[in-house]
Amino acid sequence: MLLETLLPMFALLGLATLLQTLSGFGFGLMVVSSFTLFGILPLTATTFMVSFLSLFNSISLVVKNTEQINRRAFTIILVSGIPFMAVGYALLEYLSVGMATWLNLLLGLAILSCCGLLLIKRKRTQPSGRAYGFSIAGALGGLLGGLFSTFGPPVVFQCYRQTWPINEIRITLLAVFSVTSLIRLAIIPFGTLPSTEVFLSAVFAIPVILIFTRLGRILAARVSAAAVRLLALTMLALSGVTLIVQNVSI
Repeated sequence: MLLETLLPMFALLGLATLLQTLSGFGFGLMVVSSFTLFGILPLTATTFMVSFLSLFNSISLVVKNTEQINRRAFTIILVSGIPFMAVGYALLEYLSVGMATWLNLLLGLAILSCCGLLLIKRKRTQPSGRAYGFSIAGALGGLLGGLFSTFGPPVVFQCYRQTWPINEIRITLLAVFSVTSLIRLAIIPFGTLPSTEVFLSAVFAIPVILIFTRLGRILAARVSAAAVRLLALTMLALSGVTLIVQNVSI
């Protein structure tokens, strides 16, 4: 892969990693929206890279804290989400063949919808005993995960409404994202396989992810979380609007 492609790719991956480390969300959305907007990689290759690289942000932390996973919610989310991941992935494969404009429009609308969901004020209620809320979140997350490798927003919204300790929420979410990333990687052979160049680029990007994750942890104590969250949502919203405008005008 050419250096003029690798440099902006690594820069955008580093920025997405930094913003997620500081804000707690958005790696997949940021990478998918920026790579699509700037034409870095096809969407099918981008979603592979997101699934592959997101594992390096989550698995090590989950393995060390398995006792903090809310196993009931974890199970319900995965059971309801996995079938919809297959549906979303099949839809991605269908739309990526000759229907790129519609796929980019769908991506723009999904980004704006996720931004709206993440902007909603999360109140601590008592829905943790009800399975249907986690089932709906899992299904919506699965559809987004299959399409764009972004399982997060519906599940994040649902989990943060619970009365659990913050560490339980965080580790449960990371456990869900780790498993869904692995599952999405497992179903890739049934669709468009990433090229050798894309796979090698993902491998070479691992140090970038680790470095910027470490940098984000250092900056976390010095930077306002609210300001970073606002910046991340603003960037996502602008990219979503730009994708829609670009493809509506075609």
